[in-house]
Amino acid sequence: MGDKNKKPVPLLLVDALPRRLCPVCGVVSYSRQGIHPQCAERRADAPRMERVRADKRVDERKGKPANALLVKPWHKRCPECQAQLHLRNMTCVCGYQFDETR
Repeated sequence: MGDKNKKPVPLLLVDALPRRLCPVCGVVSYSRQGIHPQCAERRADAPRMERVRADKRVDERKGKPANALLVKPWHKRCPECQAQLHLRNMTCVCGYQFDETR
C-alpha cells in the first residue's frame, strides 16, 4: 500500500543553474542581462536625477520674492496705506473709509 503514494524518481537529475539576482534591487531577474529593465533605467537616470535635485535645492535657497502688489482672494487694497483688508471691512486701520455702494 505504501508504494501507491510514493513519488516517482526522476529519470534525469539535472542541476539547475542558479538564477541571476538583479544588482540593483536584489530580486531574481529573468532578463537575459540579469537586471530588470526598470532597475536599469533607474541606474542610468541616477546621475541626471542628482543634478536635478541639486538644482532644485539651489532654487529653493534663492527663493522667489513675493509680489508686493499681489492681492489675496477675498481681499482688497487700501488706496491710502496699501494694506490688504478683507472685502467686508469698510474701514482701514489708517482711517480710510471705503465707499458703501461698491
